Formats: sequence, C-alpha cells, structure tokens
Amino acid sequence: MINYLLILIFLGLIFFIILPKLIQENEIKKFKKINFLSIYLSLFVFLYISVSITYYFLGAPNISNSTLLKIKEKKQLVKQEQLKKIKKTKNDLKIINKMLQTDPQNLNLLLAKASMAAIIQDIETEIETLKKIIKINPITNVKSLLAQAYLRKNDGIVNEFIKKLIDEVLFEKPKDPGANFILAKYLNQNGNKNKSRNLLLKILKNLDDKGPWHQIYKDELNIK
Repeated sequence: MINYLLILIFLGLIFFIILPKLIQENEIKKFKKINFLSIYLSLFVFLYISVSITYYFLGAPNISNSTLLKIKEKKQLVKQEQLKKIKKTKNDLKIINKMLQTDPQNLNLLLAKASMAAIIQDIETEIETLKKIIKINPITNVKSLLAQAYLRKNDGIVNEFIKKLIDEVLFEKPKDPGANFILAKYLNQNGNKNKSRNLLLKILKNLDDKGPWHQIYKDELNIK
C-alpha cells in the first residue's frame, strides 16, 4: 500500500510542476487530450515498475502490518522462552550450590555450575568455577572453556593472558576448536588476517557439521 501512495504523490508533484510551465509557454494546446493522458499513464506505469523493482532489491520494505505483528509476536515468544530458561537455570543453580556444600570437589557438579553460570551470563561465577575445576584436575577442555570465558569478559579482545592460556591448551590438544578460534582472533587483531582465515578454514574441515563450533566458524568466516 505504501508504494502506491508514494507513486501517486510523486506523479502528482510532477504534474503540478510541469503543468504551470506548459500553460505559461502555451504548450498545452499542442497536445491532444488523448496524447496527454497516454503520456501521463505511460509515466505512471514506468514509475510503478521502477519503484516495484527497487523495493524488490531492497527487500520489500512496504511490509504489511499483519506480517510485522507476526514478527513481533515471534520475537516476544523467543524472549519469553529465553527468560523461562534463565529462570529455571537459576533455580537449578541454587540446587547445585546446596549439593556442592556437602561435596565441594565434585567435578560433575562444578562443571554443571559453570555451564549454568554461562547460560545466565554470570561470567564471574563461570570463571571462578572453571578455575576451581582446574585446580582439582587440570583438564585441557576446561582450560579451553576458561579461555573462552575470559574472551567474553574481555569483549572479544585476546590479551596476553588469554593468549598464554590457549597456547597451553594447543600444546596439549592442537585441534581444540575453542583455542584455535581464539588464536584466529588473536592473529586477526594483530594484522595477520590471511593466517587467521586459513587457520579457521583448516579447523573447519575437521569439525562435525552438526556441532555448535561448525556454525560458529562459518559465521566468523562469513560462509553461508
């Protein structure tokens, strides 16, 4: 509906701009009525097609209210689901904390706590829990998770502490996707964009296409 109104307004403006000039120069009499209407209608059709094509390439911005409402409702539904998940996770975290009071070095409970802290975006709790796990048992995968948590805390910037941590991970597990992802970021941030991209492509080939890292790598590489 919006595109039709724009066309009519545009044509109206053209008509009111051109008509006074034609009258002033006595040119209007040279046109037969049928010829003038034909020209006007041809102009209308041409502009309609032009606007329609432009809208098509812009992604049809004249979206209907019903479609906008559906999109809004879908977003609200997703947000509600996320809030429910966060609320449930917080309740589960309370239970885990109570269990840890009687068994503070239980690695399964600590891993569950770190995972829940990540879901509710409590980075400090996640980091402290992962550090506690490493003190009990320096698991390589947990070191990688710790590096990832520090990366999120540092807004995606790989500082020397994070770099040192992933170097340790890669020494123990060279194909670790998390550590290699961070290394690629480090290379990119230090001007080695080609090395960064080649590293991501190299690791991507060996990733499970159904796993979460596969899509993360593709997004980083802008691969659809």
